[in-house]
Amino acid sequence: MPELLKPEDPHTLSPERKADTTRVGATTEEEIQISRPSLRDWLDLRLGWSGFVRKTLDEPMPAGVGWWQTLGNLLMTLLMFQFITGFALAMYYSAGTQSAYESVKNITYNVPLGSFVRGLHVWGSTIIVLALVTHTLRVFFWGSYKKPRELTWLVGVFIFQVILGFSFTGYLLPWDQKAYWATVVGTRIAATIPVVGDPLLNLIRGGPEVGSLTLTRFYAAHVMLLPALLIGLMGIHLYLVRRHHIAGPVNPQRGKPEPFFPNQLFKDAIVQLVGVGLVIYLALSMPPALEALADPTGVDVAPRPEWYFLGLYELLKVMPAGFEIIATGVIPGAVSLGMIFLPWLDRSESRHPARRQWIIVTGIAVILLIGLMTLKGLLDTPPPHIPAPGHGTTISGH
Repeated sequence: MPELLKPEDPHTLSPERKADTTRVGATTEEEIQISRPSLRDWLDLRLGWSGFVRKTLDEPMPAGVGWWQTLGNLLMTLLMFQFITGFALAMYYSAGTQSAYESVKNITYNVPLGSFVRGLHVWGSTIIVLALVTHTLRVFFWGSYKKPRELTWLVGVFIFQVILGFSFTGYLLPWDQKAYWATVVGTRIAATIPVVGDPLLNLIRGGPEVGSLTLTRFYAAHVMLLPALLIGLMGIHLYLVRRHHIAGPVNPQRGKPEPFFPNQLFKDAIVQLVGVGLVIYLALSMPPALEALADPTGVDVAPRPEWYFLGLYELLKVMPAGFEIIATGVIPGAVSLGMIFLPWLDRSESRHPARRQWIIVTGIAVILLIGLMTLKGLLDTPPPHIPAPGHGTTISGH
């Protein structure tokens, strides 16, 4: 005799299976419910969002996972704030050497909450770089780039570069003295690369000097190219993190894995509130200044790049004449390639730092070099520029 099929329990069916199953209500009220589902049920049937949310909240976290694993979600939250505030600023910004400065001045002084939103965007970019560096160092020292997470690390390295690109291209947009001369110095570094230096400089600037085409190219990259790259890379990164899960502590701890909700979600929420709160506090207490209009003929300006490129700038300054390529090409290229190929250069099977000595020592040496050069640049940074008479006045956000 053929085996009789047991009736399926409706409570265990997926939304798709429920849709394929003819349901009959026991009462008239239940019949109406079935024929007229709520908006939530209608959306759930088509999107499956409740199953996705449930799977995310129930994702097992290895024992010992804690506060250090919250930096990734903090970056996601801060990046969303950057997109929102950037969109708001773009509605009032005009990308042109004759209009950029005036549009930023208008945002700062005339647009309701304009100074605050600009402060959120400016300080948000700084906190994002700091959080990104901290997150990258945590992954490096914990060896979380090892099998099977090599591609997760690789995509993260590309995200690192894209976020630095955001910071570099966005810095010029106010078109004031500080932004102009910082970009002059930053782009001039490219010219020190042998053979391709001058063509690369012209490609970045749109000509031999920083001008209208430079501003147009930087704005186009800032609002179109880099966001597209970042969204694509973030999507791949999140997929890989979900596929391979979060790496646990270097030394596995006893205990069963716990779901993401509620303990880890609580830690994530606290860190995100602190991060967003810090950005809001800085935007309110130290709104970004706007210096005098960019003047390519200015002689009373001490040009310096922004802080995240100060280390490279200081390294270039200490190099003897004729050896600039070491500071602008060899060392940055070696560091970039080292980050890209790190999972394959580190052949140790252990994630413990004591068993990855040459990798850890090399990493610490690079960190100290960048940190000391950046500190030297910060200590050597002159006070805020005060224009000479007839060159305009410094406009402060205070």
